[in-house]
Amino acid sequence: MYITGSDLRKMRLEAGLTTVQMAKLADVKTRKTYENWEKNIGSPSMNQFIAMCTGCQFNSSAIVQMAMDRSDASQQMNLESAAVR
Repeated sequence: MYITGSDLRKMRLEAGLTTVQMAKLADVKTRKTYENWEKNIGSPSMNQFIAMCTGCQFNSSAIVQMAMDRSDASQQMNLESAAVR
């Protein structure tokens, strides 16, 4: 299971948030840390990932399941099915 930088970016954009807002959700000091995650440089902890999912109103379990079910990490996730509305 891999949550990629493009997954994080898609999640952020679908939620209509900025990198600064995502960094705040993940409780990191600067947006640069979050931006690095989107570039696949480092990755958030599980707690940070869950906090970002919650802040974006996505079900973290559903996203993890989608990541596990795809055949390779280049496949795009359908985040609509993970939305908490």
